[in-house]
Amino acid sequence: MQKKNKANLALGLSAAGFLGTLWLPGGFTAGLVHHGFLAATIGGLADWFAVTAIFRKPLGIAYRTDILRRNRKRIMDALVEFTSEDLLSTRNIMQVVRDQDLSALLVDYLEQRGGRERVHQVIESVMLRGAAEMDTHLIAAQLVSALRDGLRSVPFAQLMSELLSMLAEEQHSRRILHSLLVILQQILETPNFQQILLEHVHHLRVNYERDSAGRAFVLSMLDLSDERLLAIFNEKLREQLAELLKGGSQSYASMKAGLETLLRSLGQETRLQEMLQQWQNRQLGQMDLEPFLVRWLEVNFRGENPFWLAAVHEFVDRKLDGFIASQAWQRHFDEFLKNLMESELEEHHNLIPGLIRERLAEFSDDDLVTFIEDKVQDDLQMIRINGAIVGSLVGMGLYILIALAERMWGL
Repeated sequence: MQKKNKANLALGLSAAGFLGTLWLPGGFTAGLVHHGFLAATIGGLADWFAVTAIFRKPLGIAYRTDILRRNRKRIMDALVEFTSEDLLSTRNIMQVVRDQDLSALLVDYLEQRGGRERVHQVIESVMLRGAAEMDTHLIAAQLVSALRDGLRSVPFAQLMSELLSMLAEEQHSRRILHSLLVILQQILETPNFQQILLEHVHHLRVNYERDSAGRAFVLSMLDLSDERLLAIFNEKLREQLAELLKGGSQSYASMKAGLETLLRSLGQETRLQEMLQQWQNRQLGQMDLEPFLVRWLEVNFRGENPFWLAAVHEFVDRKLDGFIASQAWQRHFDEFLKNLMESELEEHHNLIPGLIRERLAEFSDDDLVTFIEDKVQDDLQMIRINGAIVGSLVGMGLYILIALAERMWGL
């Protein structure tokens, strides 16, 4: 049985007992019981009136009743002030937060709750979206410009003249082709060419970040500096050159056949240096690598499985493993995160009262009364029950005192 029903039952029993003992024959015991029921009824009614007056108007009496509705603003202000300035103060919140090991929670999330996979998904999504937004035509144009600058610095005429002095035969063409591929590798490693590539990588990264602090933050967290991006690009080119140096592929056979034909035709020409120089200038002027680079970037950089994605995942795993294994990193992260939370709470703590007030404003007067009554009605109904019990005890006690006084002094 609910306490409210118990309180009503206690009041009803008190009133019934009071009425039922009116016609008892006179005597001490009958009077004691009658006055006990009378006092219990009075106490129960008084407490019923007091409890009911908190939430509504008992018996329609409006004076000093319906306390919650009449004092709604003051109660709301007190709740907001208590909650924001005391319960949810920055000091109290940080006392709870600083007792927690945030780094241990993060390590547990990474190792046991799928956090590592989630980090990979987020970083991959951000990187792929960034790659999808990049202008491949602009990048290709800049790479072509860098490539042309690098090729102009290479003495092709002298190299080709020396190579064409050899016979364009099978036993020599393989060696020539191998030498050319090695030369390309050397070009890739030249400081001037690397510096040009680095400058263009820097320009590309600046264009990618633009005004987006989020992109800059992600690149910084992933340690994707200009040098790192250039290293990834160099690594891919080295892999392709190494594959050609192995020989045996269709691309290798086609390159060798073309080289032999070119050597045979050019090896018979006179004024070799002049013609090679003219050829170099003409080829550099007519070279149109931009469509090729655009297609390559579309497939290898922005495709479904870009070449850099595996390297990014590997890098992220190394960083996560290093964090999990390093107590020093975890301590620094824990302190950094707690300091960040404290500074943000201090800066934005004034938002908390508004949020609380906004949430409380969603309650109508009736909703507020119902909400509070549901939370405290059991305790309030116990007050009614205790009022009836205490009233009955006080009533019987006073009856006994009066009876003793009458006998002692004949009142």
